[in-house]
Amino acid sequence: MTGRSITVEDVPALLAGAEFFSTSAAGEGIEFAGFWLEDILARTGPVELVTADELDPDTPCAAVGAMGSTVAMAELPPSGEEPLALARSLGGRFGAPLGAIMPLNAASVNALHPVAAAAVLGLPLIDCDGMGRVFPLIHQTTYELAGLSLSPLAVVSAGNDSLLLDTGSARAEQIARSIAQAAGGWLLCGMYRTRVGLLREAAIHGSMSRTLEVGRLLREHASDGATAQALAGDPPWPEVASWPPHARPGDGESSRRGTAPHEHLLRDLMAATGATVLGGGRVVELGPSTRQAGTVYPGNPTSMVVHDHDSGRLIRLEAHNELVLALADGALTAAVPDLLCLLDRGTLRMTGPERLTVGDQVDALCVPAAPVWHSVHGLGLGGPGAFGFPLRHPRQEGR
Repeated sequence: MTGRSITVEDVPALLAGAEFFSTSAAGEGIEFAGFWLEDILARTGPVELVTADELDPDTPCAAVGAMGSTVAMAELPPSGEEPLALARSLGGRFGAPLGAIMPLNAASVNALHPVAAAAVLGLPLIDCDGMGRVFPLIHQTTYELAGLSLSPLAVVSAGNDSLLLDTGSARAEQIARSIAQAAGGWLLCGMYRTRVGLLREAAIHGSMSRTLEVGRLLREHASDGATAQALAGDPPWPEVASWPPHARPGDGESSRRGTAPHEHLLRDLMAATGATVLGGGRVVELGPSTRQAGTVYPGNPTSMVVHDHDSGRLIRLEAHNELVLALADGALTAAVPDLLCLLDRGTLRMTGPERLTVGDQVDALCVPAAPVWHSVHGLGLGGPGAFGFPLRHPRQEGR
């Protein structure tokens, strides 16, 4: 980030950070969005990144995010004009133009769409979001928890169809997904139209800055690791053991045996995000889950097992598209709404079930969700039960 703006030069870091916070669900097709955003910023110039406190509390703002398939979006990419249609729809409905843009979520492709929207509209981008990660539904947000209305929901399709849905959150989502399926596989959405002053309690602040910071770490370490391996003539570090669960890299035995590139990166990621390492080692099982996703959730249920080298435990990860649960030898150790993600030790890049094969070496991390997600209402909207798992979140034990 250059000063308080997002420039063309920041896009690679933004893309890398967006992959980290995607809960290993970024999948194929997200890379196109980086080139697309670079082209927009090259034409419009930088986007001003501001805190909510820097704007007049009465400034009208709205969240921008995409719904649907990133693969479909890569095959039928946005023209870049979609934000203009969203702004017209919401401006016409409320009788006042937008004065700022906020992200739906600063993760996966939706970390890039609000930047593009702010650039095209010439508006500041508020440094916040409503998820702190990826959730499958657009009403699984802290905006919703704070009582902000998702609707009217403005949507624009790949074919430039423009609609405004004025109904309840769940109903608006259901209708919009049907439209997306019939209109090219994705929609750009404008929602949660509100005043900036209400974001003080409704948003997760600093999300875009955090995504950029983590992205820079990932890119720096990937570059350093590739250079070191090339100079040494060594392959990646497939057999290096991880450290005991929840220990910091470099502590105890880890520091005495030397530190591999992935351990350096994990140490920095833990410092930047508060993450803990659930374990790491070889993927020994990967395939479709025996559980089926609920009808309301778009997803591809998948299950994978990682053999933790240090403890010998088997860590099972359950996913829909996003990683949802982690179990160590059958005991629940981490779950939504906390963010679960996987680091590929060989590439020093975030990965997921779609990119992995049996035998790959990964580390599983858990990043704590914003505190509001661990409230009673937060767990109801984004906890294990919301995904069809009748389980108490590990943090609830002993309450």
